[in-house]
Amino acid sequence: MSDRDEIPAGYVRCANGRDLVVVRADLADLPPEVWWGEGDALPQARGRGDGVRVLQLAAGAHGLVRGVARTYRRGGVLRALAAEQFFTAERPTRELAALVALRRAGVAAVEPLAAVAQRSGLGYRLRLVTALVDGAVPLAALAAAHPELRRRAVRRAGEVVAAALACGLRHRDLHVDNLVAVARDGGIEVFLLDLDRARLAPPLPESVRAAMLTRMARYLVRHRARLPTPASRTDALRFLAGMGYAAAARRAIATSVGKRLRRQLAVRPWLR
Repeated sequence: MSDRDEIPAGYVRCANGRDLVVVRADLADLPPEVWWGEGDALPQARGRGDGVRVLQLAAGAHGLVRGVARTYRRGGVLRALAAEQFFTAERPTRELAALVALRRAGVAAVEPLAAVAQRSGLGYRLRLVTALVDGAVPLAALAAAHPELRRRAVRRAGEVVAAALACGLRHRDLHVDNLVAVARDGGIEVFLLDLDRARLAPPLPESVRAAMLTRMARYLVRHRARLPTPASRTDALRFLAGMGYAAAARRAIATSVGKRLRRQLAVRPWLR
């Protein structure tokens, strides 16, 4: 959480003891320990790692404010050694800034409330807290529970991803579990979340866009056993329609992504 990181308008930087917080300005008076509350487990928080909790942050003068807290955790071999230890504190602040930028560009992304870093040993524990979207569930869960809404939900997901890519979103691990959906007022709302280590750098080359779409397809293959409903080619074409591609382009892109994916799986069969 370096001083070199620009804090978005409407947010302030606070420091208190071991805690460094970038927080939405109207919540700046909340004590730092609130952001580290245990809260309750978030049902169906698949793809979001361990430690995703729902916190009740404030009421009274603030009104009811509930947040989703995601504690950053390492993967790979370092997970067993220091799962929650990071040498620098910038990651949640940068994720907060990316979410704010997308929202201000009109992209349906979750609202960040606070980026938190707590000194721990030689490094930091890190956490991002975003506003809870009432009733939202992972996109695949909504499609499985409400087949009649599947077509609209998948198409809307394509619209959201296309809007983010138009802003230059470069995400090293964009996948279906980065999207949550809720049926509301006769329509479907889809929100983008979990942008750790993503950045906005327009314009987005077609090669980068293609690689991200292939990564999304590979995730569906790799996690098909645990996803509540399998994705089909029809889903892929609906998603691409939501992204704004014409029929011929949708078929061409789906075929191209399929070929790229088969080549990757042939070289790295463990990804299956």
